[in-house]
Amino acid sequence: MLKHHPIIKGAMILTIASIITRALGFLYRIFLSNLIGAEGMGIFQLIFPVLTFCIALSCGGIQIAVSRFVAESRSRAHSFAVLISSLVMSLLISCATCAVVYCFSDSLAIHIIKNADCGPLLKYASITIPVTAIHSCIAGYYLGLKKTFVPAWSTVTEQIVKIAAIYILGILWIRQGIPITPMIAVYSMIFSEVAGALFCVIAVGAEKKYRIHPSELMKTAGNLFSISYILTLNRILLTFLQCVEAILLPIVLVKSGLSNSQSLVIYGVLTGMALPVITFPSAITNSISTMILPSIAESNVENNHSALKKTIENSIWFSTVSGIFGIGIFLTFGNFIGSEIFGHAEAGIYIEILAWLCPFLYLSITLGSVLHGLGKTTAAFVHNLISIIIRLAAIWWTVPIFGINGYLWGLLVSHLATTLLHYVYMKRTVSYRFSAWENIIKPVFWLTISLAAGFLIKYIFCFAAEQGQGFSYITNGIQLLAVCVVFFACVAKNHQK
Repeated sequence: MLKHHPIIKGAMILTIASIITRALGFLYRIFLSNLIGAEGMGIFQLIFPVLTFCIALSCGGIQIAVSRFVAESRSRAHSFAVLISSLVMSLLISCATCAVVYCFSDSLAIHIIKNADCGPLLKYASITIPVTAIHSCIAGYYLGLKKTFVPAWSTVTEQIVKIAAIYILGILWIRQGIPITPMIAVYSMIFSEVAGALFCVIAVGAEKKYRIHPSELMKTAGNLFSISYILTLNRILLTFLQCVEAILLPIVLVKSGLSNSQSLVIYGVLTGMALPVITFPSAITNSISTMILPSIAESNVENNHSALKKTIENSIWFSTVSGIFGIGIFLTFGNFIGSEIFGHAEAGIYIEILAWLCPFLYLSITLGSVLHGLGKTTAAFVHNLISIIIRLAAIWWTVPIFGINGYLWGLLVSHLATTLLHYVYMKRTVSYRFSAWENIIKPVFWLTISLAAGFLIKYIFCFAAEQGQGFSYITNGIQLLAVCVVFFACVAKNHQK
């Protein structure tokens, strides 16, 4: 059973930290959306394609390469050499990238993002590029060692600092009469990234140090570069296309008949509210995916086919169960989350549509990690490339006709395609079993029972209690708790057999 799997301890630590991180991030986005509005969220989200591309250029493939090399290392001294080499490589590239973005932020905002308001945001956000590079290298090192405390709780530290920063800055700006703009979100992001990196640096500083000969360091750097540059080039191309996707969507929305302001509002609601909600349950699948990469790499090197098969089967099961649970939760509570929590009914509509994305999104993440662990990076890259091309095609041809719904349909089709391509390719590479009964039929049955129990408990509570202010929050919270308890009780009972 899954609880006996060797990666479960690390995955549980990552899961708990990820749930806390996402919950804090969820509160942060609610507060931020109320502070700067949907249009401000849209402007803030516009800088991320360029910022993500720069981070991919600086350390896009290095973290995965570090995790693989450390997992395959036979000594801690060699693992430490991998870490030092990765830090030197990524810092050189990231500092140069940061300088370029800082100096040419206005030009990038006007000519690439097509929004001059993003210039100052991008300028100061560039400071996070080398900081993120340090964080990524150290996180990859600890994940390769299967020590998840540092990478897990550094992200929690980031979110705590981010919420504290946005709250303090918001109070100070309001008291001093400073206009609230998306720049406040950039400042909070800088503080949080620095805090996360410092957490990692302090942790490494407490580790045992090893003497590394310069020749060994150069050799390690060469080996690391031979793998990381391929991963980085793949990540750069994918990130570039994702940048095109993110920049093109608001522009094409205008062609569908919306104004610039309306398109930014829709973009902010989708990317700043709806999509983060949909990806919230992936805390579990992301944790599993993060842990299985070094485990898959280690099993593959040792030719331990039974461990490899068991890891893949359990990971797929976890992802499909989580995805099916996500469908039920977001179809049931999507409207409440959008209308009541975020205050935007459109967010609820998008959440309900994107609910069907959950199984394919979570599975594609898991299967992608397996492919990287097996060293099949080219296959993973090609599959992700096809997915992005599908989304770009949806933006170009369906959004002008159907509006934002055309893009949502494209998202569903693209993740379905990625999942199927990953699955078919892995089936040809590794012999493992996929049970429709265990992975689909039984989880759907558990979901049906849990949703019915939730509705029943909500009905009983509404019948017995007096309705007042905030009553919908209480009833929906009780219903959600009941659904979660019944569903996971069914899961636990099934895996005790």
